[in-house]
Amino acid sequence: MMRHTLILILMLTGLIAQAQTYTIVHSIGKIYDTNSEKYLVRGMRINASAELQFQSEGARAAVLSSQRGRFVIQEQSGASSKSEISYALASVLSPARGKLSTRAGGINNKLDFEKRFGEGPVAILGNTYKVAVSSTAFPMNDDKFFYANYQYGGEAINKRLTSQGDSLIIDVVSFYSVDGKSIDPMETSDVKLFYYDAGSEESTFVTNLEFAVVSDEEPKSMVGHMSDVHVSERNTAVLEIINGVIGKCSEKDLERALSKF
Repeated sequence: MMRHTLILILMLTGLIAQAQTYTIVHSIGKIYDTNSEKYLVRGMRINASAELQFQSEGARAAVLSSQRGRFVIQEQSGASSKSEISYALASVLSPARGKLSTRAGGINNKLDFEKRFGEGPVAILGNTYKVAVSSTAFPMNDDKFFYANYQYGGEAINKRLTSQGDSLIIDVVSFYSVDGKSIDPMETSDVKLFYYDAGSEESTFVTNLEFAVVSDEEPKSMVGHMSDVHVSERNTAVLEIINGVIGKCSEKDLERALSKF
């Protein structure tokens, strides 16, 4: 009797696992589901038996499960880059929690800059990123200011960054424009931040920069695919997904973006 009960429990557990589905909330790059013969896109559902191929570098996706919570689909570091290799969903699934940006405070020194910007991409929501900078360590005025340098189309592009009081501001529209024309942020590379002192005519390297621009519609669309998540938890869910899949984002940045809707 005990043996039959154990077998029944194992069978039911297997059936539940097979029935488990995940909803794609956000995807980056090309991830191919060999079972459905479709690429992962927002709103699509996949089941626990999915076999996935990562067909572009850095491809990843955020998924929701009404039973298990929020997860990130991402190829493990050190895995083969061959796109024809298929991975079982369970082997590339990890919880989205534990990746939230806690660096919402101001910047007081070069190390703070490196920790804020030099440890992976920073998500920019609402076309603007603003951060408080110590006026003692880095005064900002007509003679002392920050600027960024990046490569685009084989050329070095310099961009003076604006400030307001003690806040350093990165405006997406002006940052990603050349000769008055908008450019694709994905076509830029080797982005660096410098601090310039006109009095001494010195430029000081501060840190590397990596931004992930999030359109105004992205957070709203994510929320729209969270019918299985309680209303009171949706902002937290979106924050986890942005941090886990796109780039570092603080709660204040997200609230500012969502307040537009």
